[in-house]
Amino acid sequence: MKAIKSLTYDKKIEEIAESLESYTKTLIFHQVIDNFNNLKVEQQPPPYPDPLWLVPFDRNPSFVGRDEIFAEIDQAFAVQGGSQPKAALCGLGGIGKSQVALEYCYRRRTKGRCSILWVNAATVARFEESFNRIASECGITTPDGAQSDAALLLKNWLEVRHVGPWLMVVDNVDNEDAFFRGKMTVGKSPSECIPHCQNGSLLFTTRSRDVAFDVANPKIPITIHELGKAEGISLVRKRMRENYSDELILELLQELEYIPLAITQAIAFMVKRQRTVEQYLKQYRKSDATKTKFLSYEFSEHARPENTLESVTKTWKLSFQSIRDSNRRAADLLCLINFFQHQGIPAILLQDEGELEDDFDFQDAAALLKAFSFIDENDSVFSTHRLVQLATRWWLEEEVPEDVDKWAFEALRSIASQFPEPSSHPGPEYFKLAEILLPHAELILQHQFKKTTKDWELARAKLLMSSGRYIHWNGNYDEARLRFERSMEINSRYLGEKHVDTLASMGLLGWTMGILYMDVKALPILKRVVENRREILGDDDPRTIDALSDLATVIALTGNYTESETMQREALARSERILGRKHNDTLNCMAHLADVLDDQGKTEEAIQLLRDAYDAKKELLGNLHPDTLAAEANFAVMLSESVETVGEAFSLWRLNLRNKTQVLGPNHRETLITAKNFIQELQWRHRSAEARELCAQCLARAGDDLYKDNLHSQKLLEDINNIWQTLLETDEAEESSESE
Repeated sequence: MKAIKSLTYDKKIEEIAESLESYTKTLIFHQVIDNFNNLKVEQQPPPYPDPLWLVPFDRNPSFVGRDEIFAEIDQAFAVQGGSQPKAALCGLGGIGKSQVALEYCYRRRTKGRCSILWVNAATVARFEESFNRIASECGITTPDGAQSDAALLLKNWLEVRHVGPWLMVVDNVDNEDAFFRGKMTVGKSPSECIPHCQNGSLLFTTRSRDVAFDVANPKIPITIHELGKAEGISLVRKRMRENYSDELILELLQELEYIPLAITQAIAFMVKRQRTVEQYLKQYRKSDATKTKFLSYEFSEHARPENTLESVTKTWKLSFQSIRDSNRRAADLLCLINFFQHQGIPAILLQDEGELEDDFDFQDAAALLKAFSFIDENDSVFSTHRLVQLATRWWLEEEVPEDVDKWAFEALRSIASQFPEPSSHPGPEYFKLAEILLPHAELILQHQFKKTTKDWELARAKLLMSSGRYIHWNGNYDEARLRFERSMEINSRYLGEKHVDTLASMGLLGWTMGILYMDVKALPILKRVVENRREILGDDDPRTIDALSDLATVIALTGNYTESETMQREALARSERILGRKHNDTLNCMAHLADVLDDQGKTEEAIQLLRDAYDAKKELLGNLHPDTLAAEANFAVMLSESVETVGEAFSLWRLNLRNKTQVLGPNHRETLITAKNFIQELQWRHRSAEARELCAQCLARAGDDLYKDNLHSQKLLEDINNIWQTLLETDEAEESSESE
């Protein structure tokens, strides 16, 4: 019974509250009408037969393009009767929102009778100042001559008394808190003073897409993007007297990422300093520090309030501060993004460990940065403007300079932890992830830390080792060797030679020197690795077995085949027992044993071992795995040594060359090694026509390619070219001899 009585009582309270709210609204309405009727003017505000033009800026003579945006505004304003036309322009600071709104005003002025008003909503004070100015121009004042109620009176006048259509531009609604919750002298927020009626159109500009959604609801915000190529060229030509080529202008536009404010800023600098575009680009490209100085250059921009001086960094600083004040996680995220490449940033590099399971805070922070157009996202991969990164770095160094290294380390730690571990038999996911992360790893490894700590250096050593292994797979053995060496030095300094991480980088360095470069200097390195791993990990640890096999291979280089064979057989036996016969590490031991047997003339056993290893790798890894392709190429070389198997070798070489070209690319070192070996064998077997044709194919494919700067690839291409020239000369000599 008490519960039923309580419900009845609550319902009565609700009815009373609703009645009171209705009476309050009626009283407020009559109060506003009384205030309006009591205006102390010699006559009522005139009906203004001529439309009002209260726009405080001249038309921008350098405005270009944006026709599709004007069409979107017109479409947004095309509403059903009884609805108020609204549109909101949003986009990155300096992208040209205010310029588009200004140009729209001038175009709308010529299309028929329409009063046009401009309101600056950057702050509460500026909003109120704009409304007071418009009210004064319209002859609206209070009985005591004060303007404290001018905003509400103007709102009422536009909604009730104004004759004909009007357009109000509410510019720079960038501070959400100020616009929706800030209080003017009248006691209302700016948003509460926006007039609403079907005769009045509202055009908002804001950097925040979230704000744009709120003010334009239910209309979808209109996003202003960078200029197109034609628009950018047109802007430069309008602002500069010199007749530069389109190609040179496009170079400038690409550096400035087609952002109007950055372009205008650069032009202002060139005109004032009497610099050419070539001179500007040469100086701008010197360093990131120089670029930041250019982006901080202040100039007078059209349609800026009170002709204040502007710059790209100054403009974006306001957005940075707004983000920091409203969402600290978003500000941190922006700082972190600054230390990655500006494109192709996977979410795993940006999320904290705790956010991998619950990513609400991360998604909320990312949404805010997207709302300000500082980042874009496509399928959990983020990107930003390079200019945004430069400006963020400038802001960070200005505000908290000691945090520069802090965020650089966070980026280093993130990449080092996410980069796939070195592997002798990586799968497709390894290559996919490593390819995505490598550009970010390259950038952060170049960062010059102002100070170093143990944690930072060890993270650097880890990334050097893991990225070096992937770079090796891509054929850049020299760079891989340097990274293994630097990783070993750092780990040795902080962890000691017997630490597992030190031994890992030492092992990779010894393997690269001994197996790939056939350098006997690897011998003492690999001996220490084997000794230390036996002590720390034990004889049967797969890492110890792997190092033992590598050491045996290098011993064979010294001519001590007997000791090498003994060690290889031990490594193979241990690997079969611990890992199984079809494990890839075991198959590598089989291949190494086959090589030392072949060196001793034990051809039959060597071929059978290598055939077994090759067949097992195809089954285990697939026909196109890089490790399978390496085994395939080695098997072809061994088969070519015997007349009985040379035909099989030729077939295998053709298959290997086709597969490597498909998987690794035509100019990858491994592809060119196969090509050179095959060409030399064809030449030695007096199959000159086939050799010459294969040379021509290799050289024809050696154009612009990812590996054209690889010294080893270049050397191999030079060798193939020399063979080709020799074959051509031989043919010419034979033809000349026959003609005689």
